[in-house]
Amino acid sequence: MRSDGERHDGELTWRVLGPWYVRAGTDDVPLPPGQARIVLASLLLTPNQPVGIDTLVDQLWTERRPARPHGTLHTYVSRLRRALGPNRIETSPAGYLLRADEQYVDLHQFRALQTKAADAASPSEELSLLREALALWRGRPFGDLPSTWLDRDVVPQLTEEWFAATERRIDLELAAGPPGTLIPELSELTQRYPTREALWFRLIDALHRAGRRAEALDRFHQVRAVLRDELGIDPGEQLSQLHRAVLRGDVSRRREPIRQLPHDIRNFVGRSTELDALNAMDRDLASDQATRIVTIDGAPGTGKTTLAVHWAHRKAASFGDAQLYLNLRGYGPGDPVGPADAAAMLLRALGVASERIPAGTEERSALLRSSLAGRQVLLLLDNARDADQVRPLLPGSGSLVIVTSRNQLRSLAIRDGARRLTLRPMTPDQAVELLAATIGRDRIAAEPDASRDLVLICDRLPLALAIVAERAQRAGTLAEVVSALGDAQARLDHFDAGDPQSDLSAALSWSYRALAPQAAAMFRLLGLHPGDDIGLHAAAALAGQPPAQARTALDHLVSVHLVDQRQPDRYEMHDLIRLYATRLAADEPADVQDAAVDRLADWYLHAALSADQRLQPLRLRDFAEPFRPRAAPPEFPTVADAIAWFEREYECLRAITAWLAGNGRAGHAWRTVLAMATFLDNRIPWSDGLTFFELAVDAARAETEPSARGFALNALGCFHFDQEDWPLIERYLTDALSCFEAVQHSRGEAMVLGNLAIVCAQLGRPDIAVEYSTRAIELCERNGYTRGVVVNLDNRGVALAATGRYAEAVEAHLAADRLDAGDLVADAYNQQNLGRAYAALGKVAAAVRALRRSVTLFRVIDNRRWAVGALIDLGKVLLEADHPALAARVLRTALTVLIELADPRATDVEAVLAKAEARTAT
Repeated sequence: MRSDGERHDGELTWRVLGPWYVRAGTDDVPLPPGQARIVLASLLLTPNQPVGIDTLVDQLWTERRPARPHGTLHTYVSRLRRALGPNRIETSPAGYLLRADEQYVDLHQFRALQTKAADAASPSEELSLLREALALWRGRPFGDLPSTWLDRDVVPQLTEEWFAATERRIDLELAAGPPGTLIPELSELTQRYPTREALWFRLIDALHRAGRRAEALDRFHQVRAVLRDELGIDPGEQLSQLHRAVLRGDVSRRREPIRQLPHDIRNFVGRSTELDALNAMDRDLASDQATRIVTIDGAPGTGKTTLAVHWAHRKAASFGDAQLYLNLRGYGPGDPVGPADAAAMLLRALGVASERIPAGTEERSALLRSSLAGRQVLLLLDNARDADQVRPLLPGSGSLVIVTSRNQLRSLAIRDGARRLTLRPMTPDQAVELLAATIGRDRIAAEPDASRDLVLICDRLPLALAIVAERAQRAGTLAEVVSALGDAQARLDHFDAGDPQSDLSAALSWSYRALAPQAAAMFRLLGLHPGDDIGLHAAAALAGQPPAQARTALDHLVSVHLVDQRQPDRYEMHDLIRLYATRLAADEPADVQDAAVDRLADWYLHAALSADQRLQPLRLRDFAEPFRPRAAPPEFPTVADAIAWFEREYECLRAITAWLAGNGRAGHAWRTVLAMATFLDNRIPWSDGLTFFELAVDAARAETEPSARGFALNALGCFHFDQEDWPLIERYLTDALSCFEAVQHSRGEAMVLGNLAIVCAQLGRPDIAVEYSTRAIELCERNGYTRGVVVNLDNRGVALAATGRYAEAVEAHLAADRLDAGDLVADAYNQQNLGRAYAALGKVAAAVRALRRSVTLFRVIDNRRWAVGALIDLGKVLLEADHPALAARVLRTALTVLIELADPRATDVEAVLAKAEARTAT
């Protein structure tokens, strides 16, 4: 006999719709008894998807748990793996996952056949598929497995799915053949499920249509007695109407169902994930007799109505009495439909005479519930403004209500148990498929790049794609359409299809006009922000509001899908919605726009300064003058908090600095870049950082004050230090020194002189280097700038080392160390240069200690780019001291960081590492 691992390498057959078993071929797989089977049951409900550990624990033990539930669960999973094979159940960060092909799991076969039946082209095909699906059922799901969770949450839901399929199959058979053939089956079903009115209705209807009037009346009296005794209620309206028809002797067929759904779109494509989610929601809601409410919300143009209508048509077969549709006009050119008017429209659709419709909203709502009671009804409420418009229209029980809205309708979920689906733009592949369905696959294949460009321009919004596809049918090439849409400012004009219902700008305007004044003002001002997203505090600065007030406005915009919130306190817009907001912002008075942009620029500058202060507390920040914060900037308790802020805001800072530089706010632009200098030196690819510093220099040249150019040029020069292009650096720093000398800015002069000392030492002019560092120290001492003294003693040591005076260099570095300015960055650099001087003197142990100290200090301030320089020095010292293995380990660490930062030094380090590895091998 084969081992378990061999036996279960193939696909297994899983049967859970009745006494359950697992088979490999024709062999039963012996399953472990008890609780382990509950674990397997849970995993089988969603095969190939992880089930969380805590979820499984809750399902296993609904009351008293063992002392170590996670350990006990692991034991059960181990038993299942022994039974099923070691690779069948996987562990993932999200929990446990069962690998199983759904076509071999009877539950998922049943659901797939139900879906195919709903899409069937004819009643006969639908009937055949439903019979095939129901044949998979052999009894109670999961047999007699004892489980409170299964009994409470799973079995009732699955049983309801069986009822829905069975009742639809009976309806089709009643319509197709003589009713008498179904009476025995219906009699047996009503005995098994005596309180299910839908089965009694079908039995009485079949008896009535078979001419067995007395039996039909007797069964009505029987079900009325059962309902009163068991549930304390009378039969519902549908059953009562049938009773009256039997009493009248009306043997006509039941009235044709009301079918009001709009036509389904012919070329519906994509949205398979959303359709699966809707089906799953409906299955979950169908586990009890309450009304099932599903809401589909999303931004204008995302295709909410199209999806809702398509799904409603797929579900319609299960609601044979009525399929009602009502446009509530929540967002549009006219006023929304009031709840009282909406209820009256639905009542008239159900055949209630106008004179019987009461005047008040509550009375109409009550009559609507009564008229829908006992009926299988699908109600599609399209374009709702809010939950208050929808709630009076909800049936009492047994129906499916689909609501679409630009509003998230959260209170329907909270108070009424609705399930929410938020519709996002299509995926790129789905968007291309939608274009292809309209203009033809040949044109897509002929111009694939232009097709993708159109998808991007349309922001993957179905409405925009439909408009563009219609225009493309009349255009010569797709590239011509792309060119016509190239001007972002005029782009919205191209999405006017000549019909307000198909005009993207009109659709957006309806959402905008429905906003409260504060939210509308926030929406307009967001059009001024150049970034892809914005944080709460930046938005508050833009609007000139406290954060709490700004959050209220932003939450309103999120609730109606004009703004998305993908992360806590961060907000973004789809591109076309941002264009609409930008158009509105352009209509604001110039002083309002200027004040908002000034507040925003001010906030980014001082937030960056605050974060940089945490990264390098004693850094010279004279460049920030004369810009003072209008409000308290954010505070950053730790270095990690400051770095996290820079990383979170990085793309916004890139956009805002470029925008400020090009729109008359050069002073804010270059100062913001310099406030980012420590972060740019440390965390991002070198070429990206260079772009920032070059922008700062260009912006500073637009200033009349020479010191602006001095600060920017000094920053650009220092950023090149790691690349060791010393002649280029000297040119930048010499120009910077001239700028500071022109206005006698002594602290600026000291800063640049210290940096020039390093450059001259590297260029082989050590005497000038010593002179520069001496002048810098004198200027710093005169200004009481202790950190400057420490930095320039360090620079003096570098200059002395360049002349070969290594002992004097060590003394300069030790003197800097004794001053203790409290600046970890200055201390780290000083230790690095001290290590180099010790190494030149042949004092390897002292050099290694100093360099390791330098690496540690750089890591404390979380500065990877600077730390890697000390690591490179350490690796070289270890290699020269004949410790190739240690050197290789250090250099590998350095190389990893350099590659991550796209730092050009990686090539040189690879060469040194190769030498160390070669010497290690020998």
